[in-house]
Amino acid sequence: MDFKNAKELLALCEERKLCISDVMRRREIEEGEITGEICDARMKKAYEIMRESARVPIKKPGRSMGGLLGGEAKMLSDWQQGGGRSLCGPVLGKAIAYAMAVLETNASMGLIVAAPTAGSSGIVPGVLLALEEQFHFTEAEMIQALYNAGAVGYLAMRNATVAGAVGGCQAEVGVASAMAASAAVELLGSSPKACLD
Repeated sequence: MDFKNAKELLALCEERKLCISDVMRRREIEEGEITGEICDARMKKAYEIMRESARVPIKKPGRSMGGLLGGEAKMLSDWQQGGGRSLCGPVLGKAIAYAMAVLETNASMGLIVAAPTAGSSGIVPGVLLALEEQFHFTEAEMIQALYNAGAVGYLAMRNATVAGAVGGCQAEVGVASAMAASAAVELLGSSPKACLD
């Protein structure tokens, strides 16, 4: 169940009456020649790493190896929890704090999920964790959202690039943002077409 572009992905969704995350999950199972349980366990592990890398710097801030970064995520989080006003609102505000925390983890040589790259690794977990907390999504729903995000990342890697050295920072951050946006749209109940729009 492979697809080369968004048009083919949407056709599979329509033909099989599936959402993007289900198509991607089936692709991973077939292409990887693994069971659904193994596939889901891998995705669950990735989400656990995302959670950890986003929460530890807020609970226990530290400095990066070079000393230039550390503590900013906690300051953002404390500001919001203390009633600080933000132009972004609570969901995006949390997403920004979590994204910063993942970058702090990365800069401190901690374990992250490069989704799709280390430089943009905070965007997907930042958005997903904020949505999970705000709307009380289950872990199973969050894992499905990661399959959706993976499909968008796969399309970018297959048809363009996610490498900053090739496409600049906009390739990394733009793709990560598209991945997070598509996953958010599916989580909130919209169609595969809306996800890819």
